[in-house]
Amino acid sequence: MNTGIYRTPEKIDISTNPGMSEDLKEMIAEGKNKLTIDMADTVYISSVGLRTLLATQKECKAAGGDMVIKNAGEMVRKVFEVTGFAQIFSIEG
Repeated sequence: MNTGIYRTPEKIDISTNPGMSEDLKEMIAEGKNKLTIDMADTVYISSVGLRTLLATQKECKAAGGDMVIKNAGEMVRKVFEVTGFAQIFSIEG
């Protein structure tokens, strides 16, 4: 398995998501199927960002890998919990 680390932007919304989505797709295309999503800098995530993370997780698993989210702050964690994504994602730290 090839690993990769992606550091998310401060806000993941309609304006930042396209770049993030392309970066993550490119990492998987390069064979990085075990991704760590470092959310230390992220204070806001919209539904668009949630969909991108879900799609990325599915692509990693389809490629025989997995995705883990690290360093999610309190506000981002609350969004994951309220939406049910806390049960879907592997969240550490």
